[in-house]
Amino acid sequence: MILTIEEGFVKKEKYNVQGTAIQAIKVMLPINQANEMWKLNIYILSLFITVFFVLFLKPLRPKKNLKMYIALYFLFLITFIIWDIYVHKEIIEEITNTINSL
Repeated sequence: MILTIEEGFVKKEKYNVQGTAIQAIKVMLPINQANEMWKLNIYILSLFITVFFVLFLKPLRPKKNLKMYIALYFLFLITFIIWDIYVHKEIIEEITNTINSL
């Protein structure tokens, strides 16, 4: 089985590598995981944008404990960003290690 690997976004480089079906699955699993993370990020970011508008638009703003809500919002946002960067870093390393092992 021949695997065709494309690298790059603007300048695409193509590599053809001879491999087995198991190696192809090992390459595709982290790529699919990264795709699922991208979809999850879209949903979570839309939730953060919605909460942002609720907290900062005058007619929707909660009357009590506004500072606490804003602090919790930024705490969750920062936690999400750190978690997201960490998970994407792991997925990229896994993809790189799998491709280098071919």
